[in-house]
Amino acid sequence: MNRKQKNSSSVKREEVAQSKTTLPFKERVKGLLSNKYFHIFLLVIVTVVFYVNYNAIFDRKLDMNGDNIVYYSLGQSLHNGTGYSNITGFEVKPHTHFPPGYPAFISAMLNFTRDGNYVAIKKANGFMLLLSIIMLFYAMKRVTGKNVVVAFSAAILFCVQKDLLRWSTIMMSEMLFLFLSVAVLSVALLLHRRKSFREYSKWDFAALGAMLLSIAYIYFVRTMGISLILALFGWYLLLALWQGYKYLKTKKVDEPESVPHRKGLCYYACMAALVLLPFGVAKFAWGLRNQAVGHVQTDYIGDFKKKGGNGEVMSTWSDWSERVYSNSKTYLTKLIPETVLTKTFEKDDPITGYDIMVGFFVLALVIIGLIHTGWGGFLIFSYLAITFGVLLFWPEQFTSVRYYVAVVPLILFLFLNGVWNSVSFIAGKVNKSWLKSHASLLAAISVVIAAFFWLIPLQSKAQTNYRQFAKSSYKQIVGDQNFLNYYEAMDWCKKNLPDSSRMVCRKPELYYIYSGFKKSVSFPYYAPEDTVINYLNRINATNVILDNWFKHAYVTLYPAVKKYPEKFKVLHTIGELDTVKKVNPVYIIEYNRNWGFDGKVVNGKKEGYGVYNYQDGRKYVGNFVDDKPDGEGSFYDGTGKLQYQGTWHAGNYKDGKGYAIYGDKRYEGEFKNGAPGGYGVYSDTLGHVLAKGIWRNGMLVQPQ
Repeated sequence: MNRKQKNSSSVKREEVAQSKTTLPFKERVKGLLSNKYFHIFLLVIVTVVFYVNYNAIFDRKLDMNGDNIVYYSLGQSLHNGTGYSNITGFEVKPHTHFPPGYPAFISAMLNFTRDGNYVAIKKANGFMLLLSIIMLFYAMKRVTGKNVVVAFSAAILFCVQKDLLRWSTIMMSEMLFLFLSVAVLSVALLLHRRKSFREYSKWDFAALGAMLLSIAYIYFVRTMGISLILALFGWYLLLALWQGYKYLKTKKVDEPESVPHRKGLCYYACMAALVLLPFGVAKFAWGLRNQAVGHVQTDYIGDFKKKGGNGEVMSTWSDWSERVYSNSKTYLTKLIPETVLTKTFEKDDPITGYDIMVGFFVLALVIIGLIHTGWGGFLIFSYLAITFGVLLFWPEQFTSVRYYVAVVPLILFLFLNGVWNSVSFIAGKVNKSWLKSHASLLAAISVVIAAFFWLIPLQSKAQTNYRQFAKSSYKQIVGDQNFLNYYEAMDWCKKNLPDSSRMVCRKPELYYIYSGFKKSVSFPYYAPEDTVINYLNRINATNVILDNWFKHAYVTLYPAVKKYPEKFKVLHTIGELDTVKKVNPVYIIEYNRNWGFDGKVVNGKKEGYGVYNYQDGRKYVGNFVDDKPDGEGSFYDGTGKLQYQGTWHAGNYKDGKGYAIYGDKRYEGEFKNGAPGGYGVYSDTLGHVLAKGIWRNGMLVQPQ
């Protein structure tokens, strides 16, 4: 090697070494953040964080929300081959309220569980949340221009957010709905880069098929899925209009340049039509099914019109405007701040100036986060706008994070994205060259601080009660003795009542689960005593639970029991009366429509001919006077054998024939004035005759 070559080689080595040391830090970080293997590493961290938090908050107990038990029973019905039917009641009837998507998921999961164990179904909800977080990581990168800092920080925040974790441990449709929603959004954002179906790869077509199937299925999971479908349709329609505008604008100037816009117009218009197709098919199929079972109007219309939970309905524009105003305040100053900042509140708490300030602070950052997300952000905006537009008209008593938990990740993401863009904007406007050149770095640091040193610690702390609840028994965590008594009553019924029993109680869905799948129904609230009795007779009820967990049993059932005590027999009592703590015992009662009096009642007393059935099987058939047997009548023992026939007075034997038991002895024969009088036989329990003959005033006067 000559001297010139040596010098050249030396110069190259120096340049390479210098490039490694002088490559801008920003570029090296950017290269790391764009590395797909680094993204996988980040997702491994997300998975570990999720597992730790989910395992800590996972509750093996069944949630006391009755809806999740209804979902489970509907899944059982599908799994057992009885169709989409209510099976908790006395009769198997087609179900028409909840859409069948989540019960179908439960039915499929029951193939992998033992003896109908619901724990695996609850864990499947957690797995769907994890998959949703992973999909959201890539979706957030896409709409923020590959901002890995925001995407990763938001994903970790999702892993600790108390509401997402809590609802992922409950056997309800929220997580399946979230999973399908995220899948639809992710595919829509992925395919947005295409401008024609000719640009599709086979994987793009597979993704499109998955999106269309998800759109059809999401309608069957929750009716609120319509908000996502409408948002997606509107998004594609707006994209088509935009491409149409660009096409018309460029066509006049440069025909070849307008071709891509014409293709884009056709593509987005087709996508809009494709979105409506599976939705239309799903809605039409569900409508046909409901029409076949005689259900022609959705229950949600009635739910929308409910007012105040006391039977009133919305009737004027003023009612609706007041509802929208009330719900707007609740979401802005209470629910949304509580979701993001874990700011606790009570629904009846007055709204303070601080509440309004915090609410507008959160809303402002969310809006800023939306502004800087391009066309993908407009899809998110449309989805959020339609979702909360519906919720603002929803009855005030139902305002809860439950109804928007599927968009909680989007709100948290936009909040962090708002932090990033706010700091970037401020740094860019400051008259300092260093700040301007390091605006992205400052924004990244701000997001990390906001997520890892503020929001994530807040959410982790907010999990405390849920974690304690998950690892404790009902007796350890529930301070309501009325509930504990009711819970014990259900367990007693499981062990002591036959499967053929027909129970009337509050929360029949809870009874179904905790009584070992025994059948039950509820009862009409605030009904008069005779209406209650007629209802029990009509449904052939055999048992009643009188509990104090809810007021309705003591308000409605107790007066009927008190008025017709002979028809009710207490089988078991749980708890004691405590007037200080307002605790009443729970009574498990047997009901028999044939017990008691069947005849004419005058001023509350039995009068005239009638039949009285005793609870031990004995029966009196005859005349009544002043509420007592009086006149001609027959009395039968518990086996149905005639015991006495003759004349009665004031409830006692008078003259006639029959038998009477005296200790372990038995007299059978004639009676006079309520005592043995006339011919009769006196014997022991083995039937050995001890005496017989003519009796007078209970004494044997002429033995035979």
